Amino acid sequence: MHRMDMMSKRDFFSAIPTQIALGNHDLDTYKGGWIYDIDESVEIALAYEHRFQMPQIRPPIRDLASLKGFTTDGQPRDFVPYEYGNAYYSFTFGPSKHIVLSSFSSFREGSLQYEWLLSELKSVDRSVTPWLIVMLHCPLYTTFKTHRHEIFVTEAQAILEPLFVEYTVNFVIAGHVHAYMRTYPVAFSRRNPRGPVHIIQGNGGKAVCEPYHNETAEEWVAVRDRSQYGYGTLELFNSTHAMWKLIKTGHDEGGEFEPNLNLLDEIWVRNQLYVEEMSVNKDWEDNV
Repeated sequence: MHRMDMMSKRDFFSAIPTQIALGNHDLDTYKGGWIYDIDESVEIALAYEHRFQMPQIRPPIRDLASLKGFTTDGQPRDFVPYEYGNAYYSFTFGPSKHIVLSSFSSFREGSLQYEWLLSELKSVDRSVTPWLIVMLHCPLYTTFKTHRHEIFVTEAQAILEPLFVEYTVNFVIAGHVHAYMRTYPVAFSRRNPRGPVHIIQGNGGKAVCEPYHNETAEEWVAVRDRSQYGYGTLELFNSTHAMWKLIKTGHDEGGEFEPNLNLLDEIWVRNQLYVEEMSVNKDWEDNV
């Protein structure tokens, strides 16, 4: 909760519209040290719910969660009893529809979040909001070694990716991993011009030093970096073209300051809706 108090004092929270996605540390199991594997239950996401007000579907449903379900660093081992509220919601901004998901509330088929997500995807009018953007804490795709075997990653790729591909989601923006990655448009681990662009924007703070899973990047990775701090911007110019930029803050992992605040990544993205139709099932030919 002390982190929320610190953040609430920052001037930019009163000046810049902020839409948040639930992270593992927002579950608030920190009590002067990481407490785990004890027979005690806590009310999760208490500060997260009280200090922010997102466009809620309905009031939150939060049951007590056992601390036995968390690792030594506060990471949940399984989905937590947290629905609605600030956990997951959606909003429209100009020509874009944004769906914010909870990586830590169940999104398995038949769950409250899954059924809500499916309803949201079906209801999007792409003639009004041609850009469809999903945000969640844990990435579906990662080139880094850490977190890749957590259920919040593996089950998201198995359960959520088919929906994102079917409904032509343009961007899937995540964090969790303290580094940066952008994929090419990808579907089912193969480059596909109608698949979403997946972005890990996890280099805004803390340490930027996550090890790569492989020395050579996967074929769907466009850019990856584990040494530079930065933040991303997404500009939607019209219904067909957008620009994504990753802007360096000037600091590297060693704490050195570089006065040249140049771009770490910059790419024009054509709306996948207007890319020539092609098969997007898991068995398509190698023609991407």
